[in-house]
Amino acid sequence: MRNKTFDPDEALLGALSAFWQRGFETTNMPELLDSMGVGRASFYNAFDSKRDVFLKSLDLYFATVEGHLAALIANVRDRHSAVAALIDGVLVVARSTEANATGWRGCLIGNTALELGANDREIVDRLKIGVEVLRAQFKKALSLPSADGTKRPDPEIDHSALHLVASVQGLLVLAKSGLPEARAAMLATIV
Repeated sequence: MRNKTFDPDEALLGALSAFWQRGFETTNMPELLDSMGVGRASFYNAFDSKRDVFLKSLDLYFATVEGHLAALIANVRDRHSAVAALIDGVLVVARSTEANATGWRGCLIGNTALELGANDREIVDRLKIGVEVLRAQFKKALSLPSADGTKRPDPEIDHSALHLVASVQGLLVLAKSGLPEARAAMLATIV
């Protein structure tokens, strides 16, 4: 029997997991309710709709990823180590917690862009926030000096940060498809 009271933040964590593993369209209401640990009445007393929960799950994902990545590079002092830590950090987060064919669930940003982004302006606007979270962390990493103390110019940092975001997203698509070998080559060419 389900609890009559629940913590909406904990319920959103369950929803985030379901959406991340299955996607928005594929996650049906019984699966969503089960992942959240709530009944239908409690769900609709706390949330407007499945879409409302999805949007809140995206926001939670962005905040969680930002905190995770910022912590990874907080004490790193050189560019190469910081970028490598971010790439590896994203890869760790993107590994699947449930059994599936490849062992990867990918990035919720990329997954959502592929599933919903082209047809939904509100989703595209939310995804821009997620991309900016990733870009800001890569800019921070790229702003650090190299091991020999040289720094990159700001325009190059900005361009490279966006390139890293795009490359990591592509790497995650490849990993989710069963081809994770590209990480080393990507790191060697970017940093």
